[in-house]
Amino acid sequence: MGAEQLLVSDAEVKFERRRRLVGLFGAPLTLLVVLHFAPDNLKPEAARMLALLFATLVLWLTEAIPVPVTAVLAPSVAVLMGIGSAQKMFAAFGNPLLFLFMGAFLLAQAAERTRLDRVLAARLFPTAETSPERTLVSTTLVTAGISSLFSNAATTAMMVPVIRAAVDRFGPRAQAVGILSAAFASSIGGVLTPIGAPANLLAIAALTQYAHKEVPFFKWTLIALPMAAATLAVWLVIVLLTVRLERKRLHTAGRMVVDEPMPTDLLRLRTGDAVLWGLDRGQLATLAVIALAGIGWIAPGALELFGGSQNPGYLWCKAALPEGVVAILSATLLFVLPAATRVVAGVPRPRPVLVWAEAAQIDWGTLLLFAGGVALGEQVFSTGLSNWIGEFVLHATQVKSEWGVVVLISSLSLALSELTSNTATAAMTCPLAVMTAQQLGVSPVAPCVAAALASSMGFLLPISSPPNAIVFGTGKVPLRTMMKNGIWLDVTALLVIPGSVMLMTRLVGLR
Repeated sequence: MGAEQLLVSDAEVKFERRRRLVGLFGAPLTLLVVLHFAPDNLKPEAARMLALLFATLVLWLTEAIPVPVTAVLAPSVAVLMGIGSAQKMFAAFGNPLLFLFMGAFLLAQAAERTRLDRVLAARLFPTAETSPERTLVSTTLVTAGISSLFSNAATTAMMVPVIRAAVDRFGPRAQAVGILSAAFASSIGGVLTPIGAPANLLAIAALTQYAHKEVPFFKWTLIALPMAAATLAVWLVIVLLTVRLERKRLHTAGRMVVDEPMPTDLLRLRTGDAVLWGLDRGQLATLAVIALAGIGWIAPGALELFGGSQNPGYLWCKAALPEGVVAILSATLLFVLPAATRVVAGVPRPRPVLVWAEAAQIDWGTLLLFAGGVALGEQVFSTGLSNWIGEFVLHATQVKSEWGVVVLISSLSLALSELTSNTATAAMTCPLAVMTAQQLGVSPVAPCVAAALASSMGFLLPISSPPNAIVFGTGKVPLRTMMKNGIWLDVTALLVIPGSVMLMTRLVGLR
């Protein structure tokens, strides 16, 4: 999310203007300074790449121009500076993982258009009267689950009104913490699958491109699950304690809190057109396509895990059904399967689940950022700059083990994610993790995965993530409350990520 979408006060407007001004002047100045003072032991192409890399980081951190524009600008400037040819610099825009992104975005767009996401959310909520505590537990878990498949920003926006109604009779403290659940659960749930957050695919791309290591869909979920579960459990404890203390305070003050059934009407479900299981034709078609894609994504990893890497089924899936191909094949069905009937020139015609005008509304900016980040990373490695950066990081930090690299990179990712886009953070730190690990002679898988997971764990500020910005914009979540509660999740993530990632990468056989 760009900074212009996060502004809620005059002070923030002024701050963003100054930050952009710093970026507009600071980026070219940084480029010139680094070029002039580049280390003598760097090749000319590597020195120019180092200068461009620093200038790009300045633009990403300040958001002087939109982050996706920077991602396209940087490879163009690289061609201008003689770092690489246009064919090499833009080859990353055909990366197979980019099409996994595109297919996942199309599936999410179909779910939103048909309101399948809202229907599934409502079906998972309790229908009987239940306490606000149980309501918040239910909504938090459902939010995390939905966010693992769809946009965390869209998930947050959908769940905020439901959670606000659940805590409406409480005081401001419990309301704020309850509403924060929509944002924090979305961010946590997003790490569970490769398509849950752009940072996840950036990590997979970095490992595939620079270390020739593949991380199947199923194995990513297994690696991320312990960390996500631990962080979510800590948040649920915070929520329950806050709500119960608020209930006790209101009871002492003589105010009664009435438990109400789950307000699923706030999801604005359509009625009257259900055909099966409460779903209409478009929703059924979308659900079937998502299920088909899920089977295609999970099957290879599951076959390898339970049948071995020489399993004929696994070998066939790996060769014929890479994840990007599964995504595109599945998403194409959305333009074929009928969702409803419309009248054109007096003639009834079936309408597909998606038409191109709707498909064109997907997040193209993230696709450009992904490709641009991969393009820069490729040149960092091909120019030999990666070796110099790895040596510099190891010398500056005195890290001497895989564990040390994981702790260092995850801490850096989390710190940066508090101040800038988690996607931009992952685009910076995932290649850095691979460089540092390779220079040390250890496996880059755990450091790179840890970098991606930590980049999604920014909970302190409204600018840390789009979900944070959405709940802060409700006016019900003071900044102090967000920071006071978010720090607990930041600390939990820092404590849990290194150990869980190191353990799970070994258990699933990714070294």
